[in-house]
This record gives sequence, structure tokens and C-alpha cells, in this order.
Amino acid sequence: MQINPFQIIHYPFDASLMSRVVCPPYDKLSDELIKACKGLHPHNFVSAIIGETLADHSYYPKAAETLRSWLRTGILEQESSPKLLVYRQAFECPISGKKLTRTGFFALLRLPERDRNDVLPHERTFAEHKADRLQLYRAVRGTPEAIFVLYSDPDQSVLSLLEYPAESVSFQDPQGHTNSLALLDSPPIINSIKERVESQKLLIADGHHRFETGMNFRDECRQAFPDREGPQPWDDILVYFTAMEDPGLAILPTHRIVKAVSDEAFSLFLERCRSVFEVEALPGIVNPDSIASLASSLSSPETHSESFGLVTRQKLYRLNLSDPQLLRKHLPEDIEEPLQDLPVVWLHRVLLDRFLGFESEENAPDRIAYVRTAPEVVQGLTADGYDLGILLRGTQSREVQKVAQAGLRMPQKSTDFFPKVLSGLAVYLHPM
Repeated sequence: MQINPFQIIHYPFDASLMSRVVCPPYDKLSDELIKACKGLHPHNFVSAIIGETLADHSYYPKAAETLRSWLRTGILEQESSPKLLVYRQAFECPISGKKLTRTGFFALLRLPERDRNDVLPHERTFAEHKADRLQLYRAVRGTPEAIFVLYSDPDQSVLSLLEYPAESVSFQDPQGHTNSLALLDSPPIINSIKERVESQKLLIADGHHRFETGMNFRDECRQAFPDREGPQPWDDILVYFTAMEDPGLAILPTHRIVKAVSDEAFSLFLERCRSVFEVEALPGIVNPDSIASLASSLSSPETHSESFGLVTRQKLYRLNLSDPQLLRKHLPEDIEEPLQDLPVVWLHRVLLDRFLGFESEENAPDRIAYVRTAPEVVQGLTADGYDLGILLRGTQSREVQKVAQAGLRMPQKSTDFFPKVLSGLAVYLHPM
């Protein structure tokens, strides 16, 4: 495992500029967001990572020329010597309402060989997304967006080292989060960080498609240039590192809303739930505030039993699980041990498949939607034709770690690391 500082490419560190040129990562963009980002500034980074719309797949050469021309003309700047870029995000957690700050840093990661498991995934990937990113990497010759990787720092020794550099810029993004950047160029401190991080296995938080694309692009370049010896630019990929123990690490739940649940089917569903859960009908009306309160309670440290929330148009319910062994008996035999303890697996394989009668969640994609906020649940139930909302707590970082270390993958939409790492803060391009 090897991480290295590099000659970082970035926008000029001007707060008023930075707030208008950064954008969400490509996999969080919609046609509306693309348009909104382009409206913020003519040099918004969205032009370097995606087309005019999500359906536009002809943009790759244009994106590459955009990045290179921005670098030539000074719209982007490149550091004259290798550095790390420390990145802090101050935000309010949507679940707890607490003010949090997540601290990490940008660096290059030497991509592992195929026979090593130094970097552990936890999610499945899809071929079409990797094909899209590969075309962009080929055109750009580099990594325009970072992947998000976790390391372990139980004594916060790395975090203390990241406090060293003076802040270069601080700005608010369109979501209202405060983002601050600081260049770290001290070789002794960089070496201390390297020593602590390089000895570990790393865990991918976000960016599974980008990581696998980086591996594929590296292999492709090796085949194209078999005579090149020693490390090459394509052996490295841009990574944002933060610690699993960072006090600002937040993982939000992704709730499910379900269609085609008749009154009769819901009554049968509740009856089946009572074989495992204490089913508690909650007082009050169904609105965004009551749903948000229920969702927040599921992730509360004071919650001593695993619970789910149910939302219909008229009623809220809480499913309280006192004995997980009762629920595990309903899991299919092929579910391996680290997955048996995950609420997101219980939701898919027991609540949906067994109790609600789905053969499998994948066989009913038109009946399920994924939502993150209480207003989205209300919108689904009142305007979009959905009948039932199922709320769950967020997956914990130690649970992600256990699954990844076992070589397993979680169901889709199992983790939502919040907030996302903004695109446009640091760029890695191969020398031309």
C-alpha cells in the first residue's frame, strides 16, 4: 500500500469563486442539478465530469479539452511541488441535528495489484457505470474526481497531524456546508501520515465504480505500453481519505417506499411482523415532522433494540425487535454471518421478501423507490402512488468494515456517507 502527495490541480483559493465552481460527484447529479451548476459559474466543474444531460454520452473529448484548457489558461492552477490537501466539512447532521466536522485529506493512492485485497469494497458495481467512467478516464488521462476511502485512526494521531497546516480558503457550498482547505507540504508530517495509513487495509466508502474503473484503466494502459518500467501516472488514483473514527463521519439511512400494498396485504404484513417484532402504533398525524422524528429515533444511541418504522397515509408504526435470533430464522440460508446482523439485509430479505411477499427486491424494481428525507416519504405516499414507507437506521462504519473484511457486498443503497465529497477541489491529471 502506498499513498503519496502530488502536484495538486485546483481552482484559485478564492472563497467567492470556490462556492460557485464546485459541484456534487457525478453519481449524484440529475439533469436539473447539471443545469443549476452550470448556471452558478461558466467554469463550474460539472463541465469536466458529465455531459449537458445524463443521456449525453458524447462529452468525453470535450470534458478532457475543458480540463486541459482551464489548466493552460489559469482557470485551474497546479502546485509546483507535491503536497497533500487537507479538507474539512462542517455541517449539521440531518438525523441528529448535531453540528459536526469531518476531516480528511486528498492524496494519490497507488492502485493495488489484482491479487491483493489492500482496498476493500462493500458495494456491488454495475458495468454500464464503469464503462462511462472508463471513457472519461481515457479522454482525460487522469482522475478528475476522488474516491472516498476510510482508514483506521483510533488514537486520532493522523487527525492531530492534519491540524498542522494553515487554512488556505473557507467557503460555503450551495447546501450551506462550510468547506475549508489547507495545503500540507511538510515532508516529516506527510511521512508520519504515510507511515500510519500505509500499513492498513483501506475501505471504500464512496466511489466503487471510480475505483474499479481506475484499476481497469491502469490495466489497459499497461497492455498498451508494455515496455514502460517503474511506476507510471496511471498506477495512481486520486483519493480522499478520512478515518472511520472521525467524529464527523456520518452515515445516513436510505429509506424505502413501496407500491401496490393493498389494505389486506398490509394487514397480513403486520400479522407476520408480530411474529418477530413488538408492533407499536404511534399516536399523532402523518406529516414530515412526525416521520422525521420517528426516523431520528431509529438512529438514536438511546435506542437499545433494533427497530424499523412503518408509514402509511394514515398511521405511523414502530417495529421493536427484542431478540434478533427470532428474525434471523427467517433469513435465507445463503446469507453469510456478517450480513445476518444488518438491518438493511433484514429489510430486504425478511420484511420485503418474506413478510410482504416479494420474491426478491431485484424482481420488483418498479414497486420500490429509495428516499432519504421525510418530505420525500410524504411525497411518495400522497402524490406518487406509493402505499408504504419503511424506515431504518443508518449502517454503522464498523458494520461496513466487517462486511468488507469478509469479502462480502451489501445490498444496494446500504450506505449514504454524508455529506458527499465535493468535486472540483482537487484534480489529478497525467503529465502530457
